[in-house]
Amino acid sequence: MSAVNQNQFSFGSFQKAWNKGVEAADISEISEMLAHNPLLNQTLLLQGSALAVKDITRMHYPLILGDVENVCGWSKELFFKEGVEALIARIPLADRPGVEEMTKVINAYVAALPPEKLKSFRAIFDYRLMRKDGRVARICQESIVLKTDSKGNILFLLALVSDISYVKRIQKQHLHLTDGKEHLLFEVDDSNQCKPIDLLTKRELEILKLLNLSLTSDQIAEKLFISPNTVNTHRQKMIRKMGMSDTTDLINFLKVYRLL
Repeated sequence: MSAVNQNQFSFGSFQKAWNKGVEAADISEISEMLAHNPLLNQTLLLQGSALAVKDITRMHYPLILGDVENVCGWSKELFFKEGVEALIARIPLADRPGVEEMTKVINAYVAALPPEKLKSFRAIFDYRLMRKDGRVARICQESIVLKTDSKGNILFLLALVSDISYVKRIQKQHLHLTDGKEHLLFEVDDSNQCKPIDLLTKRELEILKLLNLSLTSDQIAEKLFISPNTVNTHRQKMIRKMGMSDTTDLINFLKVYRLL
């Protein structure tokens, strides 16, 4: 990535990507409801995940739960005090333009959704994060909309984050958007644009699910009434289509992005 592309990013431009024409709102009721749910916090701790309510208008987190320090490498208090800017400041420069572009795509998608589909909306994307201990982790963030304004702009998001450093080895950032029925997958290319990626076909997913069960090509061929050569051809095509290095990376990627 060129230095020009990196220098074009600023927290101000990231904030504008979220706050364009957004009306002010309050979400104290939802935050209070989540905060007083000890079972939710315990579940997050057991799963090694963290959850936050993100206030778009103020760019801060009114609520943070779970294993924040283990996932993000920084204390919960830091994010309470400094808000979203604390997170962005710890994303490597190379990943920040991609995060901004994915933000724009997410907002455009949500704004075009009819109200009845907002409840099923989900955005999953990844970025790297520089931890206090010096390690650079790859974080997966899964977001749903808690509230929008009258124009369809997002006011509050519920964000679930987890460390996927050991299951996603490729360096490119990805974004999965869904309204519960439609699924769109994007990859951030070398010019920091969100490029759509073709999803796997029904047949390809059938084969991949059986590969995930550790079945051999011969066993899969027998189950699906196709030849082992066809199974292997599909396998290689899927790896190329998704830009992965091998079947294990492909399966891990699709699981993280809830496409398998």
